[in-house]
Amino acid sequence: MNTDAIADWRDALEAATWYFVARGFGKHVTPLAIEIDGEGAICVFTSPERAESFGLAMGLDPAEAAQLLAIPALDAVDYLMGFLEDGVRSLVLDAGTSDSALQLAALPHVRAWIADNPA
Repeated sequence: MNTDAIADWRDALEAATWYFVARGFGKHVTPLAIEIDGEGAICVFTSPERAESFGLAMGLDPAEAAQLLAIPALDAVDYLMGFLEDGVRSLVLDAGTSDSALQLAALPHVRAWIADNPA
């Protein structure tokens, strides 16, 4: 990872909450994913405004784009790991803004490295 990406993910992991554009209904709500190189990538946002703005840019109607999941950042790491089984391979942080990508399987290691190496 380059230093800009490390800084982006450090800031994200130190944030209180991660936001996701919600897709689906009821018990079947999942975060918005996009396709990168034929594989799923979940979009992670550091603010509700960025999430909603990206949803609108993706062509969602305003009501759909405003439906967000808000998960404490440290809990979100464990939540996201469950998507590996569904074929999701990466994350994109603040899609449409910073676009810092990370392999999903690396997320717990990045979290641990950042915790062990304070800025």
